[in-house]
Amino acid sequence: MKKIFVFIAASMVMLTACNSSKEQKNEESVDSTANVESQEVLTETISNDLDSINNAPKTVVLCKEFIDFEAEYNGKVQKLSDYFKGQPVLVDFWASWCGPCRGEVPNLKKIHEKYGDKITVLGVATWDEPQETLKAIEEEGITYAQMLNAQEAGSNAYNFDGIPEIILFAPDGSIIQRGLRGAEIEKAVVNLLGI
Repeated sequence: MKKIFVFIAASMVMLTACNSSKEQKNEESVDSTANVESQEVLTETISNDLDSINNAPKTVVLCKEFIDFEAEYNGKVQKLSDYFKGQPVLVDFWASWCGPCRGEVPNLKKIHEKYGDKITVLGVATWDEPQETLKAIEEEGITYAQMLNAQEAGSNAYNFDGIPEIILFAPDGSIIQRGLRGAEIEKAVVNLLGI
């Protein structure tokens, strides 16, 4: 709410400054020095308010514990919990149409190939049509496990609105790290496995 107020106040100052400039050109009687000083004070106040908002601690509610969800495809129901079998699980919430998601596939394939006996790698098709997911799996040569047709089940459970969302879970389901990308993925896996 405060951000909106500050934005509106900043917009009003900008409009006032623009209107004041036009009035000064048209009217000789306006004291331009006083007007500029008052604009500077308002601008400085708004700038300080924006700085305090930008520097304020942000509160983001992230799920820290395992939340099970299910997806149905071709009459078969899969649950996230089906993939927790006493070892860590690296879950990639992705979609076939998502370029950054597909950009992470080589990193996930590498983890699966190098550490597949110590960690389960799982793709969860999010906000995607199953036939498009299957096509992307074939195109990318993905051999690790997949949950098809999860749609928004994962994003609702783990509170995210952008993909890829890559989460590393401990064997007990607690979240070790989330928002992983690129080289961070292998580093997190190696740290967890103690390799």
